[in-house]
Amino acid sequence: MAYEDPNAPSPASGDVATKPAAPVDQSKKFLGGQHHPWRRLFARTVDICTAGLVLFMLLIFAFSATMPEQAAGFAKAIENPIIASVVLYLIWLPAEALLLSLFGTTPAKWLFGIRVAHPGGNLLSFAAALNRSFLVFVQGVGFGIPFVALFTQLFAYRRLTKTGTTLWDTSTTAVVIHKKWGMFRALACTAAVFFVLILMSALNAAGK
Repeated sequence: MAYEDPNAPSPASGDVATKPAAPVDQSKKFLGGQHHPWRRLFARTVDICTAGLVLFMLLIFAFSATMPEQAAGFAKAIENPIIASVVLYLIWLPAEALLLSLFGTTPAKWLFGIRVAHPGGNLLSFAAALNRSFLVFVQGVGFGIPFVALFTQLFAYRRLTKTGTTLWDTSTTAVVIHKKWGMFRALACTAAVFFVLILMSALNAAGK
C-alpha cells in the first residue's frame, strides 16, 4: 500500500488562484471617513482672524508709511465692515496658498490637525493652492460678505457631509487629512476659538 502524504495538495483540486485585492480609494483613506466640516470652518476662521489680521495690520502700516495720502482714503473705506472683510480675505489668500504649498497646512490648520495634499500625499503647487484658496473665497465664504456667506457655507456643508468633498477640493484634486484629537489638542483648539471670539468682540467694541 502506497504511503500518501496528508499535507500534500490534492491533484484534483490544483492550486487555487488568489483573487487580487480591490484598489484602495485614496480619497477615503486620506479623509478617514470623517469629514469634520466644523473643524475646517473653525480652523479657517482662526487663521483669518489671527494670521490674516496680522497681515492686514502690516498692510495698513506699510500703506501709511509709503503712501500717506492714499492711506487716509483706504482707512476710510475699511471702516465699512463688509469692505474690511473682503480685503482681509484677499490679503490672506496668497499667504495661505504659500503655506499650503510649502507645508501642507497653516498655523490654525496645524493646530486643528488638518493637512491639505494630493491623494498620493504630494503637496499642492503654489498655483494649485492659490486656486483652491480663491475657490474657497468664492464658493465657501461668499467673497467674505456675511449674508452671501450664509448660503455658500450651507451649500458647502451639505455637499461635504453627503459626498465627502468640497467643490474647491475636487477642482484642485486635493484631499483633507484629519488627525485624531487628544485632550491637549482639543483644549488648545477650544481656547483658540474663544480667543478669536473675544478678539472680534473687542475689535467691534473699539470700532463703535
